[in-house]
Amino acid sequence: MKKEELAKFIRRKEVLGIFLILFLVFAFYSVKLMSAHPYVVSTETLGTYEEEGTLKHAAYLEPNELYGYLVTMDNYPISMVDRFLLRYTYSSQPALSSGTYHVTGTVEYYVNKGNEKVVLWEETLFDEKGQLQDGGFTVEYVLNMEELDDMSAWISEELGIKRLKKRVTITATVVGIGTAYGREIKANFNHEVELIKDPTAGLYYFTEASKAEKRTLTETVREEASASVLGVASDVETAKTVTTVLALLMLVPLLGYVYTARAPKDEMAKIRPYIVKGAPGTVQKKVVLRTSKDLETTFELLDKPILHYIEGEEEVYAIIDDGISYEYRKPLPKEEKKAN
Repeated sequence: MKKEELAKFIRRKEVLGIFLILFLVFAFYSVKLMSAHPYVVSTETLGTYEEEGTLKHAAYLEPNELYGYLVTMDNYPISMVDRFLLRYTYSSQPALSSGTYHVTGTVEYYVNKGNEKVVLWEETLFDEKGQLQDGGFTVEYVLNMEELDDMSAWISEELGIKRLKKRVTITATVVGIGTAYGREIKANFNHEVELIKDPTAGLYYFTEASKAEKRTLTETVREEASASVLGVASDVETAKTVTTVLALLMLVPLLGYVYTARAPKDEMAKIRPYIVKGAPGTVQKKVVLRTSKDLETTFELLDKPILHYIEGEEEVYAIIDDGISYEYRKPLPKEEKKAN
């Protein structure tokens, strides 16, 4: 198909209508996809990591006919307890590959000053440190209550405070690293247990003897989002580019039609009122004017009417002055050529 035939085909109304519809379709998809995210982010659960610390306790009792020599209870009669056997155990699952632990037993001697707690003396009962084995450890300690009471009485006497209170705590700290489900785990576990002496009830008991922590391990997955344009699926970025390019391509023939369909600019608009149809008679000389601007200038200088006539395949605009014809010639438009 020749270039002229192709241009004529594209300028047909039905063809331009198709281009307009396609432009609107691709422009709609292009605008719609501009706000679409190129990726879909989701979170997948890989598994869980658990760690637990537990203080197991048992009491050696004074001779009695009720409980026997060694018992494990939630509450222990103060008058019967001779000493406590404490066993602290920590474990992790999946097991940490390496790490350290630190377990301490301390006793604070304090008084209350209004709402303020004033610690007057602090003593370390035991201090255990070491490396984790298979992600855990176990330590044992015997807490002699008679010795503790004797120490409390002596400190109270030294300080001269009869109503001196004491607080016994066991604190465990674990720091370690490991791997689970392909992820690195950093553990920082802290656990504090307190031995309470309740004189009103006449009982000893331990608070929060067990502590467990559970972490859900997740992984963020980013996948390319897909989009479907006229039944054709692709990723969002490709769809954005393709629809935008196609919309612009569909717009080109439309813009070309609008541009070519505009009425041509009248190069002789200023002198059009002074143009009359008619051909000159015999002239002595002809002067060729190259442009319409030259014709306009000549008209302003001579102030004579402009004759317009057809000669062959040319339009002629002439100004006659003293037997001289000042002529501006230009080819006839194609439509007028066909008419002639």
